[in-house]
Amino acid sequence: MSYLMGPQLPMEMRLTLRGKGAASELPEGCNDVGALSGPDGDLGLAGDELAQVAVVDGRWNILVVNAAWKRAVEQVGQPALLRRGGNLARYFNDNLYVDRNGAEVMLRGMREIDSGSTSQFIGSYRAGADDCHFQISISVFETDNRRYATVSRINVTELIALRAQTLSLSACLMRAQASLIRAQEDERQRVARELHDTAAQHLTGVNLGLARLLAVSSDPAAIAIAQEISDLLAQFHRDLRGVTYMLHPPELRLCGLHAAVGALCEGLEQRSGLQISVQIYGNDRRRGTAVEAAMFRVVQEALANIHRHAHAEHVRVRLESRDDILFVVVKDDGIGLPEGWRDRPPSGVGMAAMANRVIELGGRFAIRSRPVARGTTVAAAIPRDGAGQTFVPAEGFVAA
Repeated sequence: MSYLMGPQLPMEMRLTLRGKGAASELPEGCNDVGALSGPDGDLGLAGDELAQVAVVDGRWNILVVNAAWKRAVEQVGQPALLRRGGNLARYFNDNLYVDRNGAEVMLRGMREIDSGSTSQFIGSYRAGADDCHFQISISVFETDNRRYATVSRINVTELIALRAQTLSLSACLMRAQASLIRAQEDERQRVARELHDTAAQHLTGVNLGLARLLAVSSDPAAIAIAQEISDLLAQFHRDLRGVTYMLHPPELRLCGLHAAVGALCEGLEQRSGLQISVQIYGNDRRRGTAVEAAMFRVVQEALANIHRHAHAEHVRVRLESRDDILFVVVKDDGIGLPEGWRDRPPSGVGMAAMANRVIELGGRFAIRSRPVARGTTVAAAIPRDGAGQTFVPAEGFVAA
């Protein structure tokens, strides 16, 4: 039971409730109530200043009450109403005009307990000139077939304020991280454009010059060297186009994540000979957000690793877009990761970058690698708002 649900008495304390002045007969063999309370029926518990606590019998007769609750009723001029031997239900009925919100919540909890529909009640309300937040808890326990209950009331105003502040700070952090990732994507796009507009154009010019040299030269050795250089430049041009595409594929911003992933898989299948099965579910509702960019990079890096290292024949890519989360799984039938890979840091930056990018947006990233010829599975999930939702990977996955 959590702290806010009210203190639950240890068994040895529950069995010391018998004593003079108790309103109902307690089980035989119980010690005097003085072992649990002071001469005025005070219940001594750790955290006495934080929670107002009482122990009652099955008819809501008060057996013991802590000092914090006694001080609270003394402040409103009703100390006699909350004492050992008094009735807690009658106290709250009489207290409706003093603390109506709290009394109504407490009485509702008592009715639910009496109806037998529950053995535990938790309610909250706001009261006072400072608009404080209170939480009420009633927890039933039995001993020797007799019902008792601990009843508590806690001021949780500071806790609620701290929780709201934490949520606000977390949202600010996530927005900052999303802004950083968007800035990184913008920089990738700028570099890709520069490479396309400058380096690619220069390569084209060099190729044209070599073509003219080949046309006018009659020296077989010079022609052979020029042809070799031309072939190398052509390969470099193709590689450069691949780099610019990897930096910022145009489909992602223009057409959305679904089309970009489909085009990426189709292009790799044509270039590499891999058989890639793509399954895409849900609606592609956004264009060029940080979350979509991060998810695309996961697919991109996973496919690049498969192409370079896995010696796989078949790859399955599953992308699911839900209203609140993006989920992707990339699975191959290759040789898997080396033995002991869990205990060694990644040899390159790609895998670590994938994990960090996902985690920065409040998501989860996981890898599972099976023995030889069983392949590797990469899974990632990122909330669409980039904040705090949790993806719990299946057994066998290792979070990066």
